[in-house]
Amino acid sequence: MQSAPGAYTIIGGRQYLYFVGTGYLGLHGHPEVLRAACEATEKYGMGSATSRRGFGNTPPTLDVEARAAEFFGKDDAMYFMTGYLGNSVLVQGLAGTFDLVAVDESSHYSVMDAAVLSQRPIVKFANRNPESLAAVLAEHCTDGKRPLVITDGVFPVRGIIAPVDGYYRALKPYAGSALMVDDAHALGAVGPTGRGSLEHAGLPWETVNTNVQPDGAPRLFVSGTLSKAFGAYGGIVPGSADFIDALKADSPYYRAASALPPANAAASAKAFELVRDHPEMLQRLRDNVKLLRDGLRGLGLDVDDSLVPIICLVLDTVERMKQVQAELMEQGILIAYNPKYSDLGPKGGIRIAVFATHTKEMIQRLIDGVAKVLAV
Repeated sequence: MQSAPGAYTIIGGRQYLYFVGTGYLGLHGHPEVLRAACEATEKYGMGSATSRRGFGNTPPTLDVEARAAEFFGKDDAMYFMTGYLGNSVLVQGLAGTFDLVAVDESSHYSVMDAAVLSQRPIVKFANRNPESLAAVLAEHCTDGKRPLVITDGVFPVRGIIAPVDGYYRALKPYAGSALMVDDAHALGAVGPTGRGSLEHAGLPWETVNTNVQPDGAPRLFVSGTLSKAFGAYGGIVPGSADFIDALKADSPYYRAASALPPANAAASAKAFELVRDHPEMLQRLRDNVKLLRDGLRGLGLDVDDSLVPIICLVLDTVERMKQVQAELMEQGILIAYNPKYSDLGPKGGIRIAVFATHTKEMIQRLIDGVAKVLAV
């Protein structure tokens, strides 16, 4: 890659119409985001060269937490090295509050890593299947065991939303239960205001990432990343003041790891500002997703009407999917064939990402290109 990822991206010296990756709002090359990163580097250097428990809290680091809290309607937030660690940050912060971890079998590798880190028994349930979860809980959560369920909010290649409301209902009979969601592909892109899969499902957002278990209902937790829809970098956990204070006090990622570079923090803060001030970004993304999904369905492809900006096509053979990718690449259009990923079956799948910065003409060009390839 020889340019910022965007609607057009230079790969290997050639400019492609780009439908790959995770830059859903098109902010990775936004001039204000880049300017914020450059100015922060000039003022604060490459990094603080110490942990946040020491003297590593530069103004951009504190700013991104304040802006994240504002965007998510919370008191505070914890900003850390990478969204991949979000589940681990939460699992460590919740230590002692659960006895067993139940994981959606197609969850991201980072979810599995966090489950192992918990040092609690791990069981898996069938992908996107609340009935399977209920059966697993009935079998394993005897004698007052408190289950923690962990899942992706949006599965990263198939682009399917987890039935988190169904998981929530399955947990209700178990006192002290909790649902944790890795919302890396949903925050900023899914939900009425971009707050992700829990907001999309209508679950009580005010209880998310708090120390409260309302009326005995399952507790709700979420983590995410700023490297996808928000166009910058770093992991984020927004929450109530007491929850975030406790998380920071206990987290080795806060007290023992170097703080993120000021450039990343400043870019992230600016991205939050842009998304806040320009809600039309999210609407453009939704309009583009609908346009592409409708167009692909019109070609007879199995595409649902979700507003998730990820479309997965699984064709009859691996060779056919590779052919589609290669022939579109010859046309100057880039999509991704993924032979293997956490949420894919044995054939893999074609992953198409939609951005807010794609125009109607660009999307129609992709639809026409797919139609041409499939007609051969």
